[in-house]
Amino acid sequence: MFRAKPPVVVPEISTEGRVVSVIAGLLLAAAAVKPRPNRLLSVLALATGSYLAYRGATGHCPLTKAVHDHCPEWERRVR
Repeated sequence: MFRAKPPVVVPEISTEGRVVSVIAGLLLAAAAVKPRPNRLLSVLALATGSYLAYRGATGHCPLTKAVHDHCPEWERRVR
């Protein structure tokens, strides 16, 4: 009868960082689609661009989370 509310998810990345990630990701992915002599670089550019676009769209960065989980003192060294 009553539905539970979904948890509120707070983005880890600032709004400016998200916008930059989406724009850079889309530009990199678009550049990777053009035919190039080295297909490996095209695939890497497409994967990186897709990841950046995902990171910006969701506001979460799995790589940063993995670093924080593995090395908690990293946050203190960066600031």
